[in-house]
Order: sequence, then structure tokens, then C-alpha cells
Amino acid sequence: MGPTIDTPPAGASRGRSFRIVVASAGLLAAVIAVSSGLLVSSLHRHAITEAEGNLVGLSTVLADQADRALQSIELVQDSLIGEFRTAGVASDEDYSVLASQQVLHDALKTRIAGLPQANAITVIDRHGKLLNFSRYWPIPTVNIADRDYFKVLASDPGLDRYISQPVQNRGDGVWTIYIARKVRAPDGSFLGLVLGAVELGYFERLYRTIAPIRDDVISLFRDDGTLLVRHPQHDGAVGKTFQRVGASPVALKKRAEGVIRALSPVDGRDRIIASRTLTRYPMLLSVSRTAEASLAAWRQQAWIIGAAALLLDLGIAGLVLLGLRQARAQGRLAAAEAARSAAEAREQGERKLGAQRAKFGIALDHMTQGLCLFDRDDRLIVMNARYAALHAVPEALRREGTPLAALLDYLGADGTRAALVAAARRRIATGGPASFTCDLTDGRAIAVVHVPIPGGGWICTHEDVSERRRNEARIAHMAGHDALTGLPNRTQLQERLDAALAERGADDAVSVLCLDLDGFKEVNDTYGHPVGDELLRLVARRLREAVGATALVGRLGGDEFAVIRCAPSNPAGIAALAERIVRLLRRPFEVQGHEVGIGTSIGVATTEEPEVSTAELQRRADVALYQAKSSGRNGWRFFDPAMDADLQRRRQLGADLRVALAEGQLDLHYQPIVAADGSALRAREALLRWRHPREGFVSPGEFIPIAEATGQIRGLGAWALARACSDAAGWPAEIKVAVNLSPAQFVGDGLVEEVMGALKASGLPPDRLELEITESVLLQDDAATLAILHRLRALGVGTAMDDFGTGYSSLSYLRRFPFDKIKIDRCFVQDLGQEDGSAAIVRATIGLGKALGMVVLAEGVETEIQAAVLREAGCDELQGYLFGRPCPIGEVQGVAADGGRIPAAA
Repeated sequence: MGPTIDTPPAGASRGRSFRIVVASAGLLAAVIAVSSGLLVSSLHRHAITEAEGNLVGLSTVLADQADRALQSIELVQDSLIGEFRTAGVASDEDYSVLASQQVLHDALKTRIAGLPQANAITVIDRHGKLLNFSRYWPIPTVNIADRDYFKVLASDPGLDRYISQPVQNRGDGVWTIYIARKVRAPDGSFLGLVLGAVELGYFERLYRTIAPIRDDVISLFRDDGTLLVRHPQHDGAVGKTFQRVGASPVALKKRAEGVIRALSPVDGRDRIIASRTLTRYPMLLSVSRTAEASLAAWRQQAWIIGAAALLLDLGIAGLVLLGLRQARAQGRLAAAEAARSAAEAREQGERKLGAQRAKFGIALDHMTQGLCLFDRDDRLIVMNARYAALHAVPEALRREGTPLAALLDYLGADGTRAALVAAARRRIATGGPASFTCDLTDGRAIAVVHVPIPGGGWICTHEDVSERRRNEARIAHMAGHDALTGLPNRTQLQERLDAALAERGADDAVSVLCLDLDGFKEVNDTYGHPVGDELLRLVARRLREAVGATALVGRLGGDEFAVIRCAPSNPAGIAALAERIVRLLRRPFEVQGHEVGIGTSIGVATTEEPEVSTAELQRRADVALYQAKSSGRNGWRFFDPAMDADLQRRRQLGADLRVALAEGQLDLHYQPIVAADGSALRAREALLRWRHPREGFVSPGEFIPIAEATGQIRGLGAWALARACSDAAGWPAEIKVAVNLSPAQFVGDGLVEEVMGALKASGLPPDRLELEITESVLLQDDAATLAILHRLRALGVGTAMDDFGTGYSSLSYLRRFPFDKIKIDRCFVQDLGQEDGSAAIVRATIGLGKALGMVVLAEGVETEIQAAVLREAGCDELQGYLFGRPCPIGEVQGVAADGGRIPAAA
């Protein structure tokens, strides 16, 4: 009998094999579960980080916008308080008189017309009574002494500004906060308040248009936790005080931005909240998003990954159970049948495992981030399609087992991703978790998250955040640049000027050029705002060409621009730059088929001493700009200390003018107007004169513009009109009186009543009164002014267009409104008899007047030659020194008593 060989039973072999399979399946299931959990955790952190970044960016932009919106109202209050201060208001009576004028109401209404956040500007006396109100005229009888802001400012001598709690406006019930500014007398005593009413609905409407998603909430709080604005609205929340408002412990204690996750005290929902305090105001702006909305995309990704992992684990468990059943069945079969069955089972299991892996691959390939998983030996386990597409990874490097070194060598081959590869090597060498963003040389920005896996290996995700970066850059650019021209705006110019003053060298000078376009308003009125906007863009382009890379150009607003230059001190170079700008902007512009001509006036200020503030440098440039415009426009002026003296003199004259009428310093002088044929005296023109107690005789050309700028011209004009009518009532019936009207007298509807009152009080017939206006009156509000002129004409009062031929649209106004008389300006009369150009213009003007049935008067006649030319051309009336200088009423009484004879030439 031959030797026997002991072999293990077939069942024992199958048992050992089955245990090995079970152990392998369990290990694989654990790897899948751990990998999925780490991936989900990484995605969760990334989702939270992204949501926080978006909310911080939005809160920063909106806080800055709220700051600027509130500051714009305070600028209006500053200008109004400055006017009271300039006027020298020192008593309650002066303050009440000045603040109660309708012209101030009209000015307030105009100033806030472009501020949608402003509900109203209100002027209050020291007892809480309304003196003026931008929304209504006449002023309603209202007292606000019970309001918190009035009580605080009235009782605290050291406090000048207070921001109220939200209240419902007594006029229309709208939720409103008030910015209250104190008005003081020169001695510091309390005269009253200037209130800026901020309509909270403006912010709610703004936030409604920009809230990124439905679950976002944008809120504005006072620093004491009082809710001012919330979008979306929540019933009963506005005006309520919350002790813990979002991230208030961070924002209020550290005075900086903060992000937390907490339950909202308003709606009780779990939210991620970013907040930022306003720079200039005791307020806090917060932007929040529910955790549910912030993690919505992550939940979907986590569900897909979890489902895929679960399917894989279930598949493995199913394979194990199936193998167990097959093992028991095969024990009862023959060895051959058992072997065949086992082979079939293995084949079927591989097919199912492949299907489950395919499902897991679909989930990975549809992630928004690119993903790679490496084992402890730095060999690739899996790479999804997004990662491969992001870096154009070839198929050969996507296979399982690919060494990390080979993949990094490929990524760094063309140099585009050199920074990314270098950063990846450093992070892998340190072995810890990391999160960073790399800028590629092709312009893309890649956000990288690197997470080690317990037990060895690591996982990383890559995401293209280029578009997010561009959006953030656009928001930052919008905050510092003008939307129309693309130039730096006022805020950025201020920052750049601050930096230039702080960083300039010992030999450097910082220069500011303030520009104001001459004639821009006429372009807007003639061609419309689209042409005006395009013209501003072309002006910006020429300014860039003028300064090149040596200076910074910005737009302050409207038709105002500024240039900042920091360079070695060179006044001649600054003068050459100003002259170059004036010359470039004087050249005509081609705008949408129209040839448009404008000019510019420039004020220049430069640092002449080591320490000068930004505000002082800007003020000096503004003063120089005013002098440039006063000198005839289309030019430039350097700031000179004498300009300050001139400005102070104008301010003093403005203050003195307020008492000049009451103290009898003002008078009317009368200049004769005669028939051109020498037959008789036709009329006398009333001219305002001021004999100042210190300055002596002050020219009308100096004090009339001051009166118009300070709003006193309405009172002076009404007095002159009444006085002229009273004086003329004592003249012969055939002699008229001519009175000049200022454009300011046409604002509102009080002029017609003033004329009617003057005629009634004096008894002067309407046909003996002649009102002279200039074309600038018609330019300010065409339709309203023409309506007033028609009402005056219906009274029987005559009208004359003064300074005819010096404006822009004389012929169009003559066609639209039938004046009784036109006055040829003295600039066309003075050269008569010396050159033919003026004579041709005079003859054409006289012919036009005759054709329209109007009386034609020539002013400024000083020689017999001029008078002869005018008579020959057919002029009806003459006025000038040849026939008499302006003289007081006492000196013309003799002429009136003498039957209205023509006075001798002076």
C-alpha cells in the first residue's frame, strides 16, 4: 500500500477563505465610511467659511453705504447751520425771522430733492416750535419739545448732535429716525435745532433689492440694541430693544467686524450673523443667513456622498451574506460543484461591487470641488472628474496607485501652477490640516483644503474661486470710484490726499486743483442729460490725458472734478498743468452728433508750510476756485491769503447788509430814459445804492451778488419795488419808472403779490411800471417763470428784456414771450462809430424789435456820435451818461416839477 497524504478538508479551506473575505469587506467598508465622513466634514467647514466671507463682505459694503447716506443729510445740516453762523444770528428773534422765510423752505426742498433717504429737513426754535419744514409751506403748527432728541440737546450744553430712537412720523406715520444738530448763537447759547428726518423705509427698500437669497436678513441697530431697520420686515420688531443683537458683543466692545452663529432674538432661527459698526454713527449693521440656507448645498452633497457610501457598504454586506448562504449550500454539494459555485459567486460579487463603485464615482464627479484621496504612502486612491477638469489631468495620472510626486511634477510642468505646487509640498511636509488660496499665472484663484486622515493618508479639495474674487473686487471698486466716469470718487480722493500729506518728503509739495465746468448746465438744459453724461465721460478722458501718470484725477460730484499731485515743489509746473487743463477743456467736444463747447475754472492750492490739514488744503482750493469764477471763468487762480481777506470782507458785507435797510443806508438813484428823437423824458430807471458807514459807497456789482447768495435779495427787491412806485407816483403822468428784478425774486409765487401790493400802496397805475429781467431768470425754471410773466402782463405792467444779445437763447424767449421792450446791452453801444461789427448787430436787433412790435432801448450812450447812429438805425429810446447820471430822488424832483424835460448831459 502506498503512502497517504493528509489534505485539509474542503470545508475548512472554505471557512478560512470566508473569514478572510469577511475581514476584507469590513476593512473596505470602514475605509469608505471614514473617507466619506472626512469629506463631508471638510465640505461643511468650507460651506461655513464661504457663507461667513460673503456675509462679512456684504455687511462691510452696506455699513459704508449707510454711513454715506446719513452723512449726506448731515452735509445739508452743516450748510444750513453755516448759513446761520455766517448771517451772524445772535438772538432768538433774529433766528426766528431768518429761519421762517419761504426762500429757506424752497432751498431746503431743493437740497434734499436728490436724497431719497431724507424724509425732511426741519428747523426748530429753542421752545420746540417748527420754524421751517422742507415738506410743507405754510409751516404746520407743531411742537416737538416732547421728543427725546430735543430734551437731550436742550438740557446738555456740551452736546451738539443726537440721533433719536425710531419713532413714527407725526405727519405720515412712517418709521423715522432724527439726526438732530444744535444751532448756537455766537456766545454758545442754545437757539434751536436743525433736524434731518431719515426715512427708515429707504433702507428697507434698498436692502429688499440686494438681499442675495430669501433667508438673508439685513438689519440696522442703534448701539443700545434698538432695531431701526429689518429686511425682511418682522411685525413689531422695529423700535424694540434687543439686549443681545447678533454679534454685538464683538462689534460693540472691540469696535470691529464680527461673525458668530446664534439664535436670532427677532425670529428665533439659527443664523450665521456678520456685523459691522458704522464709522461715524452709533449704529450697527448686521447681515445674517440661516444656517439651513447656508448649508443647503452642503446637505445635498453630504446626502449624495452618504448615500453612495451606504450603498457601497450595503453591497459589501450583501456579498458577505450571499457568500455565507453559498458556503452552506456548497457544503452539501460535491467538491467540483462547490468550486464551480464559488467561482460564479465571486464573478457576481465583482459585478455588483463595480456597480456600487460607479455610483460612488458619479457622486464624486458631481461635486463642485475637485477632490483627491491619497493613502499613507502618498499614492492616489481616487480623483474626481472636477479635479481632473480643473487641472487638465491626463487619464494616465488619474489611475489608482499613481504616485503623488508624478502628479505634482505634471501640475508644475508649465509654470502656471508653480505657486500652487510649492504650497502643496510645504503643507504635505508639515502633515497638518491647511486651508489657503493660490493665484495661478493664468488669472485663476484656487482655494485649497488639505486634511490628514487618521491612520495615514490625506484628502484635499480644490475650488476655482476666481469669479468670487472678481465680484469682491468689483464691489470694492464701486465703493471708491464714480459710476459714470470710472474716476476715483470724493471718498477715495480724500483718502489719497490724506496719504499724500502723510508720506510726502521734505522737498515735496502736495497740490490740489479743484475744477468746475463752465457752461455745463446750459448743455444739460439744451441737449438733455444723456448728452451731459457723455460729456462728463469725455471730460474725464481729457483730464487723464492732461495729467498723465504725474497726478490723480477724481470726480467730486456733478460737474466738479479734482486733481491731486505730489511732486518736488514746482509752482511753475503746477501753473503749466492748470493752463494745459483749461486749454484742453476749452476745445469743442463732439457728443452724440452735437458740437459742444464748455470751459473750466480751476482753483489751485499747494502746501506751503510743513503742517497743513487735508480740510484746509481743500478749503484753500475752493476759495481759489471761487476767485477764478468771479474773475470771468475759463481760467485758473492760485490760492493767496488775500483771497481769505476778500472772502471775509464779503461775509462781513453780507452781515452788514442785513441791517443796512433798517438803518437807512440803502437808497434809490434814478437815471433818465429819453426818446431817441429828443422830444421828451420817457422814464427813469431805479438803481439801488448802498452807502456803507465804514466802507463808503459799495458798488451794486459787489453787494447785489452777495444779497442773491445770502437770500436777502427778496427783501431788498420788495423794498426797492415799493419805494420806486411811491416815488414815481409824484412824477408827471407820462413818465414811467423801470425796476430791475433778480432771478431770486421769481422763486416761489410771491412776486406777483408784491407788485400788486406796491401798486396799491402807492396808487401808481400799472401801465407806468416797467419790470426789467435778464435771460438768466428764464433759465432757472422756464415754465414757472413764463407763467409769472404772463400774470404780470395781465396786471397791465410792462416788461423789458435787459442786456439783450449777451445770453444764449434770446430769440427763442422773444418768440415764446412777447416782451414790451428790449434793451440793447452797453457792450454793443460803446464801439458805435468806431467799427462796423457793433453797428451791424445794433441794426439787426432794432430791426428784430420793430418786426416783433417791441420798443427798442439802447443803454450806455455816452457820445453824440453813438446817439446819432442809434437814431439813424431807428432806435426808440436812449439811456446813458449823455442824458444824465443816476441821482437821488431829491435831485430829480426839480426835473419832475419842470414838466419832465430832458436833463442836460452830465
